[in-house]
Amino acid sequence: MADKRRRDRHMAITDAKFPFAAREAYNSLRTNIQYSLSPMNGKIIAVTSPNAGEGKSSVSTNLALSLAQTSAKVLLIDADLRKPVVHKYLNLSNSTGFSNFIVGFETLADSLKRDVYGNGNLDVLTSGPIPPNPAELLGSDNMKLFIEKVRDAYDYIIIDTPPINVVTDMATMASFIDGVLLVSFFASTTIEDVKRAQEALKVVDARVLGLIVVGVERKKTHGKYYKKYYRNYYSYKQ
Repeated sequence: MADKRRRDRHMAITDAKFPFAAREAYNSLRTNIQYSLSPMNGKIIAVTSPNAGEGKSSVSTNLALSLAQTSAKVLLIDADLRKPVVHKYLNLSNSTGFSNFIVGFETLADSLKRDVYGNGNLDVLTSGPIPPNPAELLGSDNMKLFIEKVRDAYDYIIIDTPPINVVTDMATMASFIDGVLLVSFFASTTIEDVKRAQEALKVVDARVLGLIVVGVERKKTHGKYYKKYYRNYYSYKQ
């Protein structure tokens, strides 16, 4: 059953079939993020998970879309240069993207997908081709200069990053992000997994904004239970 629930439907909140309760949950997450970052004028959010397949890319994409539904200007970066999937959620080409730009093969204008949402508020950098040295690229001077360059152009920058317990990629970016969302999967992520991830983030002085649990079972309102699992905001704590 757990494997079945893990099958990624690559569904975004803009999909007509996206569950209403889950859509509202992302709106609640959006509000919490805005309040959490406001006192520090923060805008750069990394999204990670303890292990692979726990829903971080779904959260990254749908949080970016939810923010873009407001007046906020949003940049979504797929920095998971090992198993990227953001382009699948948004039905975008991934033949070029972040990896091409960060190594200097293409300009930002060539790599950036502009106005993905259709209201002028969401730009996306898909991962592009998978490079041989993801951690080095994400911790490079080019990456830092890029973030400094785009910081003033956007209200929020959402970065989808690899699992923190699996590779060091996310940790290399800790110095220039304002907060981290940690995503776990209800059916399989253990307390030990979460503690290990929190310790890894603590080592690099990353500010954890909250824990999001996805894959939570919902109950039907008419008294009958059914096992329908979907990526859903479940808990948020500061």
